[in-house]
Amino acid sequence: MHDDGLDASAGARILVVEDEAVVAIDIRHRLTRLGYVVAGVADTGEEAVQLVGELTPDVALMDIMLAGTMDGVEAAGIIRERFGTPVVFLTTHSDRATLRRAGAAGPYGYLIKPFEERELQSALEIALYKSRMERRLARNEQLTAVTLNCLDEGLLSTDVSGCVRFVNPAAEALLGIEARAIIGQNLDAVYRATPFAADGSTGRGLAMLHASGGRELPVEQTTAPILDGRGESIGRVVVFRDVSHRLQAETALRESVASLRRALEETVNALTVTSEKRDPFTAGHQQRVSLLASALAAKLGFTEADQEGVRVAGLVHDIGKIHVPAEILAKPEALNGMEMGIVRDHSLVGHEILKDIPFPWPVARMVLEHHERQDGSGYPGGLGRDATLPGSRILAVADVVEAMHFHRPYRAAPGCDAALAEIRSGRDRLYDADVADACLELFAAGCFRF
Repeated sequence: MHDDGLDASAGARILVVEDEAVVAIDIRHRLTRLGYVVAGVADTGEEAVQLVGELTPDVALMDIMLAGTMDGVEAAGIIRERFGTPVVFLTTHSDRATLRRAGAAGPYGYLIKPFEERELQSALEIALYKSRMERRLARNEQLTAVTLNCLDEGLLSTDVSGCVRFVNPAAEALLGIEARAIIGQNLDAVYRATPFAADGSTGRGLAMLHASGGRELPVEQTTAPILDGRGESIGRVVVFRDVSHRLQAETALRESVASLRRALEETVNALTVTSEKRDPFTAGHQQRVSLLASALAAKLGFTEADQEGVRVAGLVHDIGKIHVPAEILAKPEALNGMEMGIVRDHSLVGHEILKDIPFPWPVARMVLEHHERQDGSGYPGGLGRDATLPGSRILAVADVVEAMHFHRPYRAAPGCDAALAEIRSGRDRLYDADVADACLELFAAGCFRF
């Protein structure tokens, strides 16, 4: 057979089946003039079938009425079934009975004797084109079928009435039903699944498949209409796959993450308790700073994950004070310069303690920067505006507000009004303007209290 390219008609090989020798010679000459190759000539139906098998012509040009026991109609039927070679009938008989019988053989065209060369060429071109398109379609269908049969996902397709017309091996295995018991059945009768998570925009979701033998199988399923060229539905396709192992893995992962979070929380609490045992006069300070910092982060639109990072940093922001001697922490009077230097080192010490802990947030850096100020007057780095993390700027405000709310060994608590006045006066100079505004709004609206 020739290649199925659209320009393959030139040089096509034609088998002439004609029992009148003069007519056969005339047809051969015409075909040659038109640029076709005469693959062979037969004068009986039996010989035509044999030569098609041996010569594999592109088209058989077949007279209906032939000598011998097998006429052209019978020969064409055999040729079509065995070899798929297109047949164009030649006939002088155009009565309805003959044409009806010939039509059952699936011809690719008719030529009524006598005919002109242009009629011969048109009939052959149409037959060759139709044959090429059918072969191409058959190959595409075969490729599609092989592809679908090799899928790990189950696939069912239906006609417009909802009856199953195709089922692949994976679907047989998942359903526990053989294809012959599925084909022709209504889809709802063979594919029974209860959705428990769906995405309406994509048609994809999770469902519990009720398979044969009472088996319950979680599947991911996708349903979609099959549309014709005019966009009208001609059926439906369902693709589904077993996700039991995936769901088990996701469950195990969630449990592992929850366990890690509990371990992290316990570690942070242990660090908090450790640092506050060194400074019993400020017990609860870190927890209170953490609460206010979390509220500020939420007010400022931080994501839940980032809010959690700020909360954790608040819980351990003074962990570095474990290096400060207890007598300095509990001193009931103002600290001298050397003592203040030791206290100020707690940000650096806290960073050193925390920097190698694999937190999912920059906790160590927030601890390092929580005493920095917008004008660069803070410590330990003297970092100015926008040089610190947003979380660090939140901790700076929360730390000041909490410290002024409560007593210290060396002074009485200035109180809430004084704390808010400090934040107001230091807005955009010492403290981030957005954080300061958020803090003032929280307290003014009564949305937060220690």
